[in-house]
Amino acid sequence: MDPQLAIKISIILYWSSLLIYTSYWVIGFLGRGIRFYVLLSGVILHTLSIVFRGISIEYFPLTNKFESFTGFALACFSVLLFYSRVESYVYRISTFCVGYCFFIVASVFFSMKQSYAPPLMLTIWYILHVPLSFYCYALWTSSFAAAMARYFSGGEDKRRFEHIIDAGFQYGFIAFSISMIFGGLWGYVAWGSYFLWDAKLLWSVIIWFFYATCIHLDYWPAARKYKTPLAIVGFVILLITYVGTSFIIRSSHSF
Repeated sequence: MDPQLAIKISIILYWSSLLIYTSYWVIGFLGRGIRFYVLLSGVILHTLSIVFRGISIEYFPLTNKFESFTGFALACFSVLLFYSRVESYVYRISTFCVGYCFFIVASVFFSMKQSYAPPLMLTIWYILHVPLSFYCYALWTSSFAAAMARYFSGGEDKRRFEHIIDAGFQYGFIAFSISMIFGGLWGYVAWGSYFLWDAKLLWSVIIWFFYATCIHLDYWPAARKYKTPLAIVGFVILLITYVGTSFIIRSSHSF
């Protein structure tokens, strides 16, 4: 396929998915079946947009700020789709709002033009490292949303949101640990070292220890009550780790 045609199709699909995501602000109040299919259609169009973008550059489409933000947004929407049975409006909108904000920021502030991957990205370890990082961030975002929802619920609902918080902590931690291994291998191929004294890597270690602590709070009964506020604190650390070190502070991950 002609690269220019592929990028045009990608942009059309991107704006189409934006319209669907925008409608979710209203449809989110309606029945579960309608919500699910509207969000599913947005995720499908969003995914196809990324696929056609990859076709246009003939590589994995995570090469610039626009693609990074839209990739993370897709991860958030996918996790929300997985938890579509959760009836809490606070949970749904908290998760959706994070993905939607990143989607809008990508649309408004970053160029949609094609950008080709620099040599340091041309390795399988990069392709394995980045998407896994995004999905672990999305799982921790889900924990944050569940923590917000827990403050507005009671009884059985509180326990349900505690399970979602725990799931985000645990599966996000596993995904991030694997991602760090792939990232170390990528670093060795790209820079000749498994670890660099770099802002992104240092904050990655900080967030790894933070969530490692969170998942071990169950072994300390007196500290279990802190899991909910820690899920919110963790989201702040996540934003520093992802946005702060990649786009504000100069680091090896700035692109």
